[in-house]
Parts: sequence; structure tokens; C-alpha cells
Amino acid sequence: MADLILPRSLSVAVDYQIYNYFMTAPLLGIALPSATATDIGPTQETWEDDTGTTITEFAVDVSNPPAGTTYAYQLIIEGQVQEEGLMTDVTNTVLELTSASAGTIPSLARVVLTIYQVDTTTSYS
Repeated sequence: MADLILPRSLSVAVDYQIYNYFMTAPLLGIALPSATATDIGPTQETWEDDTGTTITEFAVDVSNPPAGTTYAYQLIIEGQVQEEGLMTDVTNTVLELTSASAGTIPSLARVVLTIYQVDTTTSYS
């Protein structure tokens, strides 16, 4: 029988960042056509970070994560969670929403996007 060689120790380090972004929908709202992606990212709408500074791009580009990095998100409109989960297809300038049926983000609605960045490093010795 072959000998099984195991590492003497395993270390896992987890680090995270939380990015909050805020947007107030325009006076006429934002139309969301049925089954059509609508970009509400910072190149289309006015978004601010948690310091109140207007941004032109999100702090991370989740479409190309470094090794060991996972992104999750939560999208809240007028205090109601609309979407949440793992995020894989948003860039640092595009945030596309696709509604199953036609709808509208209401006039002057408060929109909050939170991106969670989790970095995991594993080392053996």
C-alpha cells in the first residue's frame, strides 16, 4: 500500500471588502422592457459611492476576478431586495438588469447596489 503524504498544516485566510453604491432614479423612472437587458450602470445613470462622491465606474470589475476572489451582490430598490447572489457578469461600468416582464424603476426611487468581494488564500506547509 502506498503511503499517503499530507501537508503538515493548512492555512486559510479570508479577507473581504464591501462596496456600497447609491442611485436615485430619474424623474421619469427607468423603463425595463420585458426580457431585454437594460444598463443602469454609472455610464448611464448617476451613481454615488458611500462617501457621496459621484462615480464613473464601480471599484471592481467582477467579470474578471483574480484567483481566489468571489463576488456577491444585493440590489435594493425602495427598500425591497430585488436581486442577490453570486455576481459574474457585471463590469466596472455596466450593470444590466433583465426583467421577466416589462416594468419600471419608479420615479426618484432610491437604488442601492452592494458588492461583496471575498478573497480566499490557501497555503500548505
